[in-house]
Amino acid sequence: MKTAIYLFTILLTINACKGKKEVVAQETTKKEEVVKEMSDADREAAIIDQMKNESPTDESGDYYKMVEEEMPESAIARIQRTPCFGRCPIYTLTVFEDGRVEYFGKKFAAREGRFEGEAPPESIKNLMKFADEIGYFDMDDVYDEEGITDLPSTITSLRGENGLKIVVHRFEGPEELRRFEKYFDSLFEEVNWNVIGE
Repeated sequence: MKTAIYLFTILLTINACKGKKEVVAQETTKKEEVVKEMSDADREAAIIDQMKNESPTDESGDYYKMVEEEMPESAIARIQRTPCFGRCPIYTLTVFEDGRVEYFGKKFAAREGRFEGEAPPESIKNLMKFADEIGYFDMDDVYDEEGITDLPSTITSLRGENGLKIVVHRFEGPEELRRFEKYFDSLFEEVNWNVIGE
């Protein structure tokens, strides 16, 4: 009798496991179908949720290397604002020695697409003067806290007497740096922009 009960229990357990596997397989198939039916916005939201649960990367270090490698030799200044999990404006504004200014606006920026314009020489002089006044070239290269997520970075780059200075500011940078970033943007608001591509 004990043996019969034992065998009956084993059979029940095996059938329960099979049933559970089938349920899991059905749920997985349903999830895959739901993902296929999701809109781009929903898919993006799902990716963002997944990113929130992943361990943080050295975002600021990555941005620093990227600018160091990508900034053109003839560029003397650049400001770049990076994405966050919300609606942060994403754009890059690059100033060249000859006064030419390039703007590339991605999502949530005042203008989206690629634009080119001419900056008045005094704007560039004023930018460099302001940088000297606040001690920009003596600032740390990175202001960040890896454990803090969901913040955009503002990356400023200036070519000075001692070469290229890049400051990646994501968290708790000095007040002078925040003022410099706003000033940088404001200097080039009045440029007459011409569309050069999407």
